[in-house]
Amino acid sequence: MSKRSNDFKTRSEDKRVATLDSSIVSQYTGYFPPHKDTKIDVIDLPSTAEAINSFYENYVIARKPCKIKGVCFREILLEGLSPANINSTLPGDEILQVERKVDGGFGSGEKRLKMSFEEFMNKVVNDGNDLYLTTQYVEDDPDQEEESFSDEGNDSEEEEAPEGFADLSDAESLNFNDAHDDFEELNGSDEDDSIVAELCTGSLTTQEAEQRIKELYQPPMTNLVKRLPETPKFLASLIPQQINLWIGSASSTTTNDVFLNNFDATKPKLGLGRNVPGEGSSSGLHHDHADNIYIPINGHKRFTLFSPGDAAKMYTVGDLRKVFDSGVIDYVRNGAAPSWRMLRDDGAVIAEVAKQKLESHDTLSEDKKQELLRIIEADESDLQEIDAHTDPPSFSNIPPSVVHLDKIKDSPLKTEIEAAAIKKWPLFFDANRITVDLHPGEMLFLPTGWFHEVTSFGNAKKSIPEDKLHIAVNYWFIPPNGKSISNLYPHEDRYWPLDYDRTKIALSRARLET
Repeated sequence: MSKRSNDFKTRSEDKRVATLDSSIVSQYTGYFPPHKDTKIDVIDLPSTAEAINSFYENYVIARKPCKIKGVCFREILLEGLSPANINSTLPGDEILQVERKVDGGFGSGEKRLKMSFEEFMNKVVNDGNDLYLTTQYVEDDPDQEEESFSDEGNDSEEEEAPEGFADLSDAESLNFNDAHDDFEELNGSDEDDSIVAELCTGSLTTQEAEQRIKELYQPPMTNLVKRLPETPKFLASLIPQQINLWIGSASSTTTNDVFLNNFDATKPKLGLGRNVPGEGSSSGLHHDHADNIYIPINGHKRFTLFSPGDAAKMYTVGDLRKVFDSGVIDYVRNGAAPSWRMLRDDGAVIAEVAKQKLESHDTLSEDKKQELLRIIEADESDLQEIDAHTDPPSFSNIPPSVVHLDKIKDSPLKTEIEAAAIKKWPLFFDANRITVDLHPGEMLFLPTGWFHEVTSFGNAKKSIPEDKLHIAVNYWFIPPNGKSISNLYPHEDRYWPLDYDRTKIALSRARLET
């Protein structure tokens, strides 16, 4: 292709992205950082009714991040999952999926490894920083086609299956009084009575109950289902989606940024990969599809945040279809996102909502049934598996080094990289950001759709191997699309509240087991 053709193609793409950005900015009414480097709001852990109401009004409904001083379930999380205690809190023989660093960072679609928690901890403490414990989705399991949900494990890395729900552990030696306080609030309530009644009907199968527990409490957190409440008190109005454990290892010494020598303006990520200048491991710039409470346990994290209203400026892998006021970002199903399924503003897959309506309503008109069937058929047509080496559509094509140009010490090289990045991703440099340093004893509230690059660090001293560890827990919640605390999920079909009712039944069963 000639240089003239390349220049024309670049100008056309720049115009398309600029038009999309203008459209999103004009439609999205959630929070935007007002300055190039905006300071994040810092609040105390909401504990009174007044403080909780203020938190919902100013942050949850406003779709605005904030840093929270204080930690929920401190004894379970900060103490029980600390480097000193985590191996006695969680079973070492549970088999987990482990991500391997690719191209200098994490978050790729590469095939995962499988190993026991004990083996992972030994490797991550003693053998460097190339492994990362993250989400445990079934679809990411390299052996998923060869195993069922309840398979028992064996000693082979290639054949090991996740442990079943029946292996919940009661062996923790910690004092979990703060957790019991939260559970006791359910005793004697109307909600508890309805759950007990539902238990007697047997409408929730054992297999569904097991699966719902593991989807909410992602392994190895499943082992804490009887000890760790599924929702912090101040977020009880939100619907919990998932609880995750994140563990990795930072470099023991500051990197010399050798990877910067690979800079090449003609390559997709300028030849810089997922590396981040200076010390630390990067997540890559991306967004999630849920509201997030992020809780560092050991080490610290640096979050760089961008509003979902600036989604077009993030040059995502997927092609944007719509950014909702809730922050939910929907994509176009095409070659960049062949398995994408269209979402609505509360993050529900539209076709799944249609299925629920068909299954739960006997009085639908024939026209309504046909309409729902067309939605389902459209969702199922041309649905393809994504290439294992392809990033999700929610990831940015912009490498972490460009997000952190200020960390590059070689001034001439920094200038050269910046010039290439401005030419390739011009709108990114118009986006206002928020930078947050997060340490143990603090939490971050991050609404759905906020783009974030997370650089993970160990403890500053690094006098012992465990100081290299960065450990965190996060809670994900269904994105609220309502404008009042009393009606955060206003869709008439009550898709998410009804779904969560079944999860609450599963939780009650698990906690009643001896």
